[in-house]
Amino acid sequence: MLYESPMRIIFITIASVIALAIFVLMARIWGQGQEHYKFEHAFFNGPAPMIIVKANTLETTKEALKLHPDAIIWVDVRFSREKIPFVLPASRDVEFLNMKKAEQEKNPTTPILIGGRLTEYPWEQINEFYQTTPALKEYYEQFPQTRFVLNIIDNTSEAHIALVDAIKDFKPNERTFIQSDALILMTSIKEIKPEWVYGTSTPDLMRMLTFDSMFILPSTQFKGDVFLAPFLLRKRPAFNDEIIAEMRHRHKRVILGPIANENEFAEASRLKADGLITENLPQLLNLLGQGPAK
Repeated sequence: MLYESPMRIIFITIASVIALAIFVLMARIWGQGQEHYKFEHAFFNGPAPMIIVKANTLETTKEALKLHPDAIIWVDVRFSREKIPFVLPASRDVEFLNMKKAEQEKNPTTPILIGGRLTEYPWEQINEFYQTTPALKEYYEQFPQTRFVLNIIDNTSEAHIALVDAIKDFKPNERTFIQSDALILMTSIKEIKPEWVYGTSTPDLMRMLTFDSMFILPSTQFKGDVFLAPFLLRKRPAFNDEIIAEMRHRHKRVILGPIANENEFAEASRLKADGLITENLPQLLNLLGQGPAK
């Protein structure tokens, strides 16, 4: 009787391990048995690898296209209080908010600092302060042949409707790639415009890393059209060779970056990335051995 309880615990432990192993094996077999088809789209008609340039002003976009006419332009999309999409990196919000805070301190009885987020302010005020910040539609209007990666930052209500409506008159179907850290945003936009291209959210990357650590990566659900990832996510690797291999198995194109140095370029080259993201186009062209476009 003294040994009955420990033996029972050992038996239950062994049975649990066996059950878990069977579950993992079945999940892998199920995932590996799924059929995957290569996603084809006019967005990918161009030289390889795709070069994606982060350019958050019209002037930097012109400079990038002058250096490399086939460049794809990455813009960070924001929304004003009226749901007007405009282009601005999130890192610049503090400039506007600090200005409003200073004005409020000078005029305590006037409602100047009306919120702590840029989305709470009207487009007129935002546009007046950021004089080089255009509305999103200006990109599509001024560069009618250019492809864009729209990195949606602000997760606000009705943002998906406002985005689609803002560019609907500029033939966006063949030149629009939607990217966001928020999976719900991409899902909402895709319900309206399934003909656009969709990338990879932060929840997608976290799920892949988690499932890979559990040895059931093949059973991970991923509804994006393209695997797009930075090299680091929260100061840790955002992907590994197993994840890239799984994406290749699913016939997904792989886009990596921003490419900040030679080591990251070498890593992207080793993984045969289909697209490279850069914030420094001349540097990337030199690494590719192309130099500035003539």
